[in-house]
Amino acid sequence: MGGKRDSYTTSELRHDWLADRWVIVAPQRSERPEDYSHVVSVHNDSSDCPFCCGHEFETPGTLASYCSANPVGSKSWQVRVVPNKFPAVNGLRYRVDASHGLASHGPASHAPASSPHFPLTVPIDSEAVLSTGIDLYVRRELSGGHEVIIESPLHLQSLSQLDRETVGLVFRAYRDRLAYWRCERNSSYAVVFKNVGYDAGASLAHTHSQLIATDILPTEVQRHVARMEEYERIEGACLFCRMLAEETEQGVRIVDKTARFTAFCPFASRLPSMVNVVPNQHSSSFETLNEVELDELAWLTHRLIRRIERCYPKAAYNFVIHTAPIHKQNSTAFHWRMELFPRITKVAGFEWGSDCYINPIAPEDAAASLRTVGL
Repeated sequence: MGGKRDSYTTSELRHDWLADRWVIVAPQRSERPEDYSHVVSVHNDSSDCPFCCGHEFETPGTLASYCSANPVGSKSWQVRVVPNKFPAVNGLRYRVDASHGLASHGPASHAPASSPHFPLTVPIDSEAVLSTGIDLYVRRELSGGHEVIIESPLHLQSLSQLDRETVGLVFRAYRDRLAYWRCERNSSYAVVFKNVGYDAGASLAHTHSQLIATDILPTEVQRHVARMEEYERIEGACLFCRMLAEETEQGVRIVDKTARFTAFCPFASRLPSMVNVVPNQHSSSFETLNEVELDELAWLTHRLIRRIERCYPKAAYNFVIHTAPIHKQNSTAFHWRMELFPRITKVAGFEWGSDCYINPIAPEDAAASLRTVGL
């Protein structure tokens, strides 16, 4: 299955036999501006920003749009979802969303496979392997999608600059697009993430998030699923439900909380000032949140970002929403969560070589700083 190809222009999966994991090779991503130049800031010129209102023609066609009850001036949208112009995953053609009356522009490629799911690992003990040997160059086509959630028509640089209604619309877009890939595209895995600042992987300053969906369950996600299921098997309880109860009792790592959600710095945080946000009641899928829950979570996230911006001015940061894979969407073991972490240290040689992280700030101290900072 290995061998040479004449050109490399579309995404594909390649298997790393040693680590037993799949890697997405996406040559088209190299077309992104400044991908390999040594710059220290992201593009922040509003005059040619493709995400600003009036520049819609500079992005692929709209997949979904959201407008608040009180739009800013004559703006026709407050939140807009488009295919990524330089996708890491470009395996499926988008379908027109008739409910929104939106354009069907999207990455042109092959139609979705009838069975998108693919095994996590490449077996080494099957009869076929024993008879033919191990192929170190396994590759296959990749199905899925890569979207951008543009969070404002104005040239704002932080989600913390949005008003409460608009940040709520952003989280509705997260829920709706995850549900689209789960229910209508039947993907194995979808994740919403946000990169802010050059050190966090952002190339444009205009506030935005992204979604990537694939037909494969990444190795680390599968490992987390297995660990949650193992904990439930041994303890008869959900790992995060138990963890949340103990964190609430101890209190020293709690950063913020609402009636339905709690934010805390994990006991073994691998990065300094990492914050986990989890629902107080067991829930496996972010996509099942109702309007009240979305608004509450959106405003809690808004506050958490403000806390990070006050504690670490100008620091880059990421957040990631970990929702259940499609085959675990009603799991009693899987508890969805959001991770939010500033990029205030570098992951260096020891971490890369050992996969053991060095955290210079105790989670208890990080939580105290984030908890007490003025908003």
